[in-house]
Amino acid sequence: MGVLIGSWGARLVRWVRSQRSQALVEFSMVAPIFLIVIFAAIDISRLLYVYTAISSAARDGARTASFQTAIYSDCQIIQEVELVGQGFPVRMDPRSLVGNSDPNNPSGSLQPSQPPPNVGYAYIWPAVATANPPDSNCNSGVPRAVSQSVKHVAVEVQYHFVPLTPFVAQLTNGIIVKTISVITVE
Repeated sequence: MGVLIGSWGARLVRWVRSQRSQALVEFSMVAPIFLIVIFAAIDISRLLYVYTAISSAARDGARTASFQTAIYSDCQIIQEVELVGQGFPVRMDPRSLVGNSDPNNPSGSLQPSQPPPNVGYAYIWPAVATANPPDSNCNSGVPRAVSQSVKHVAVEVQYHFVPLTPFVAQLTNGIIVKTISVITVE
């Protein structure tokens, strides 16, 4: 009887150990895939949040640019874009100066420029800022040069999004998220 219990006990111990080893092997095979899915979900959620935030900043900036009080100044527009895009560092594009081109149809030397990683650039068209940096030279004696036929203003916000997942960040070298909001001036 003692030999029978001893052999069953030894078999039971071997079976439990083999089950633990099997679980460890299965976990080591599934864990990397699971972690990749989790980090991808986090990066996609961050990307959607960035797009929503910069869209809101561009929309509010364009609405502010369409006001009568913004005819001679970009200051109020700059403050609005920076306030709404508060969760992200949004700065003025150094090319958002008098004589710049429409972001929907860029031409000439003053076109929207690409921001550095994890930074956003706001570009106002038509701008009244007279020199770089636009947020220090945002007032002018000359009114905003709105075309008589088109009569619209535009604000473009670009954000250079860098994913948290290291291998995705290396593969993509960052993603430029861009939104343009156009409003008719009345």
